[in-house]
Amino acid sequence: MEELNVIIDVSGSMYSMGKTSVVGNVLSTLSALEVFDDEGSKFSVTKMQWDGTSKMLESLFEKCRNSNFLLLTDGYALTDNCKSSKVIKAFLEEEKKQFFVVLCGGDSINISALKDFKRVQTVYADNVLYAVDCFLNSKELGAEQNKTEDDWK
Repeated sequence: MEELNVIIDVSGSMYSMGKTSVVGNVLSTLSALEVFDDEGSKFSVTKMQWDGTSKMLESLFEKCRNSNFLLLTDGYALTDNCKSSKVIKAFLEEEKKQFFVVLCGGDSINISALKDFKRVQTVYADNVLYAVDCFLNSKELGAEQNKTEDDWK
């Protein structure tokens, strides 16, 4: 079963400029994956709210450890409150293959251009399925690689 955790930024800036609608559309798209999974395996989406503080984000990251997850944000709370957190920086570095920041809204900050977040994978909300595809393909590539290695034994 594929598990996808979605952390949703609910800080103040996420309530302006139609971002709630953008987040709603992303969540609807992800929920459709649960219904229309064509390979017979269940795809589950777990949603969690983040209030924009670094302490809560640290706690949510711990819950998501070793699983695929998305952070839906406009980037403001992430850059304002989390630059100084060594725990968050270390986590982003460790889990970079299982983590995408989904930038929501026309005024969102492309955090990957900032020094502290250079290695973070980002997509805009309209490309959220790219992130999901990366998660699914990384699992398939790992299984294929193990199969190839077994053939050589």
